[in-house]
Amino acid sequence: MTDRAVKVCLIRPSIVVPANNQTSMFTPPLGLAYVAGTVRAGGHDVSFIDGVGEALDSRHEIGNECYLYGLSLDDIVKKIPANVEVIGVACGFSFEWPTCRDLIAGIRKRFPEALLIGGGEHVTAVPVQSMEESELDLGVLGEGEETALEIVNAFAAGNIDKTSIEGIVYKDTNGKAVSNTRRARKRDLDSIPVPAWDITPIENYLERGFGFGVDRGRSMPLMASRGCPYQCTFCSNPSMWTTRWIPRNPDLLLDEIEAYQEKYKAVNFDFYDLTAIVKKDWIVDFCHKIEERGLTFTWQLPSGTRSEAIDDEVAGLLFKSGCRNLSYSPESGSPSVLARIKKKITTDSVIESISSSFSQGMNVKCNIIFGFPGETLKEVFESYRFIMRMGIAGAYDISVWAFSPYPGSELFEQIREEKGIVLDDKYYDSLRSYADASRTVSYSENFSDKKLKALRWFGVALFYSSAWLRRPLRPFRMVLNVMRGTQESRSEMALANMLRRKTLSEDA
Repeated sequence: MTDRAVKVCLIRPSIVVPANNQTSMFTPPLGLAYVAGTVRAGGHDVSFIDGVGEALDSRHEIGNECYLYGLSLDDIVKKIPANVEVIGVACGFSFEWPTCRDLIAGIRKRFPEALLIGGGEHVTAVPVQSMEESELDLGVLGEGEETALEIVNAFAAGNIDKTSIEGIVYKDTNGKAVSNTRRARKRDLDSIPVPAWDITPIENYLERGFGFGVDRGRSMPLMASRGCPYQCTFCSNPSMWTTRWIPRNPDLLLDEIEAYQEKYKAVNFDFYDLTAIVKKDWIVDFCHKIEERGLTFTWQLPSGTRSEAIDDEVAGLLFKSGCRNLSYSPESGSPSVLARIKKKITTDSVIESISSSFSQGMNVKCNIIFGFPGETLKEVFESYRFIMRMGIAGAYDISVWAFSPYPGSELFEQIREEKGIVLDDKYYDSLRSYADASRTVSYSENFSDKKLKALRWFGVALFYSSAWLRRPLRPFRMVLNVMRGTQESRSEMALANMLRRKTLSEDA
């Protein structure tokens, strides 16, 4: 046990959303809730501030055609308990780092003596710069539960030996950032304490149906596995989670689901896994156990999954067990691009999997990326053909993103070395390109920003024209669902978000 209970406050910052973004989602902070549960189970007094969930209908103009959704930075700082000793801030997408950095500065001003810790994707991807340009005392790298607890326990004992704690970055006596050896991944995910949802504003999300997936009612987030065994060059997963895929025990996962059904009256579950379906035998076992227990709920795989394990048998089991929405992330329809980005799939296998999922009744969304370094117009045309095939095969929605060199990815390091990317606010703002087509930034030598933007829009138009010509009633059903206030697809979710933002603008 710990020497004493330290007063800890964990903060999920408000989110930055481009004005023209169509995909903004208001999701419960699963990762930080896990950290809160672990630190609290270690005997400490944990409070939680969710900048998004505590003000879902608030937004603030922050310039450059962006809004801050949730509490203002000043309001977050004011809500921190006066007697706090350790403050942890989750720094997610690098696009939001400048705002997160400003929040950290505001916290340091009010709490000059508190131990200030940062963690998340951005700190893990660029640990040295995160320390050098912020007021953080420590940064947690990668999987955070065990590291955070060790830090707080050391603080409680009055002896933090920064050189001995694995998985952190800190400033030495000369102010130079030093990264320690990374902590080994947690192999037994079921030994991690459950997320501390009781100290978060989870009800605010539940009553509105907000989550990672489409609104199918009161939705709780879940993590059935961690990591991804693949090494796609555009993805930061290898640096954040490593390439070890670790699944949970299906029975213990279902115990958690049943607990949420009873405690929170949840009817839908969004899986936040990077790649939930890797091993066919795991997903088959999970689906069978849902039936054996007689459980009834819907669930979704909104973050993108691999197609290899989803054949007719698996697709049928998924639907029967309650899975209604899933996303595929083939990223390209060009064999040469797929080879360069180390995306180990074939387009034919993806089409077969989409057809199986659609035939079993599931709503499928697909993700494509244009503008990879070296990508040619011929390769884009190959993706266009693939996009049409996906629409005809039954996919309901598509997102055509622009490639962005995200910190922590292999391509980022390559482009940074070749072109000398400067990690300044202008660069971070350019990362909004992935979600804001109006501000497309091209990193391909073959496409200008304007041309890449046009290629994206044409890809979207090509998909929906193909899908709707094959199934002409879809757009009418989509509009009808939005008018009824129900959602079945990601496009309906996007339309609902657009209407919500319009209402916020009119009320402002």
